[in-house]
Amino acid sequence: MPTDSSQPRVSVIIPCLNHGQFVEQAICSALDQGYENLELIVLDGGSEDDSVDILSMYDQDLAYWHSEWDSGPAEAINAGLVRSTGEIVCILAADDVLLPGAIEHAVKRMTREDKPKWLVGAAHKIGPLDESLGGLTPSSPSSLASYLMHDTGLLPLSSSFFKRELFEDYNGLQTDLQYAWGFEIAARLLAAGVWPELSTLTFAATRDSGAPCPVPVTLAKGVEYIEAAESYANHLTLPQRYQLWRDCDERRRIYALAEAECKDSAGRTFLWQQLLRRPWWLGSAHYRQTLLKGVEQLPDTLRDAA
Repeated sequence: MPTDSSQPRVSVIIPCLNHGQFVEQAICSALDQGYENLELIVLDGGSEDDSVDILSMYDQDLAYWHSEWDSGPAEAINAGLVRSTGEIVCILAADDVLLPGAIEHAVKRMTREDKPKWLVGAAHKIGPLDESLGGLTPSSPSSLASYLMHDTGLLPLSSSFFKRELFEDYNGLQTDLQYAWGFEIAARLLAAGVWPELSTLTFAATRDSGAPCPVPVTLAKGVEYIEAAESYANHLTLPQRYQLWRDCDERRRIYALAEAECKDSAGRTFLWQQLLRRPWWLGSAHYRQTLLKGVEQLPDTLRDAA
C-alpha cells in the first residue's frame, strides 16, 4: 500500500502471548486508524492458542511478525524496536485497542514546533466483552520519588506515544523484568529528566479481563515493582531515599506475610528466615503475632491487590 512520505512513520508494536481472543481486535484498531505511514509489528512469544492463525490472516497488513519463544514482553518489544523504522512508537498490549484518531492526534502534537518526546493520552477501561468500566485520566507524577512509591502519576502505556530516539538513547526495555518493565522505563525516563506531556484526548482502551490474579503472580509482580523502584534510589535526595526505603520495606513485609500463607505449614519457618535478613521487622505487631500464632489469613493489602 502506498504511503504518504510527508507523514512521519509511526510504528505500533504489539507483544502477544496466547491472546487469540483479543489480538485481532488490537491489530484492526491500528489498521483502522487510516494513517497511511503506519508500520504494524506483532511479536508473538510462541502462543499455543489460535494467535498464530490470526497473525497469518493479516500477513499482508503487518510490516513484520513472528512467533517464537521469548523471555517476556520486554524482550519481544525490544525485538520489535530493532525491526521498526518509525519516528514515533506506540506499544500496544495485545488485549488493548487504539481508539479512532489516536495516531493522527498524537502525530499532530508530536510534530509541532514545541513537540514532546513522550505523549500520554487518556484511556478507557473495558472488560472482556468490551463493556465500559470507566475512564483513566493520565496524571504526571509530582516527583520521581512520588512515582517510585506509587503515590502520584498515572501513565497508561497503551495510550502513550514515544519518539523512537528515547529507546535508542536509554537502551530499550529491561528484559529481566516480567511485569514491571513498563513502570521501569517510565522511571528511567523521569530520572533522566524526560517528562511526559499529557493529552486530554482518549487514545486507547485498556482491557481488564476480570479474572483474579493468582497470588503467586501478584507476589512476583510486587517484588519486581519494589526492586525496580529501589534501583532509582540514587536519583533521590537523602530524605527521599529514606522515605522510599520505608515504603518498599513495608511492601516487602506485606508480601512476605502473604508468601508465608502460600507455604502453609512451612510459613512460620519462612518468616523466621526473612526476619534473620531484616530483624527490624520484629517491630511490626502483625509480624510478631504471625510468628507466634502462625499464618492465619492473607493481609488485606495483598488481598485487594490480588
